[in-house]
Amino acid sequence: MGCDIHSFAEVRENSRWRMVGPKFPLDDFGQKWEKRTHTEHPFDWRSYGMFSFLANVRNYSHIPVIADPYHSLPPDVSDEVKEEYGEGGDYHTATWLTLRQLKEFNYDQAFWNRRVSKQVGPHQWSGAALAEEGEGEHLTIRQLLGEDFFRDLAILETLGGLDDVRVIFWFDN
Repeated sequence: MGCDIHSFAEVRENSRWRMVGPKFPLDDFGQKWEKRTHTEHPFDWRSYGMFSFLANVRNYSHIPVIADPYHSLPPDVSDEVKEEYGEGGDYHTATWLTLRQLKEFNYDQAFWNRRVSKQVGPHQWSGAALAEEGEGEHLTIRQLLGEDFFRDLAILETLGGLDDVRVIFWFDN
């Protein structure tokens, strides 16, 4: 079973948070996108490396996590995002990050990407196996996250100040 992210940008205006949208303003950047062609929400493609970095979800790579997840929505979440969350039958690991947290993180730090594919039985492979010494690869967090992550981050910067923009997200299985 796969895991997906549900993510929403919010901007603080007059001491209240409002959801950006209904669509995230990707079109203004007019660039080719590696992972998607739609313009719904920030960081809205399936990437277990990114999920690991953002909230320690499916951390097969053993990537450092930007911040421990809150496991809840923020208390001052916008009504629109609260409605999107709804009952959330299969939702988990709800959390948020401010633009400041996303901008001030050192993405150039290297780590040992321990996610590898291994044969686990006759005609069976696991894409989430753990690398032994000498396997896997050393990368920077920037390399693992890829260009689309940083394009979305650049778009978030256009929406407001470091403490007045945040991304709220959760996952489903």
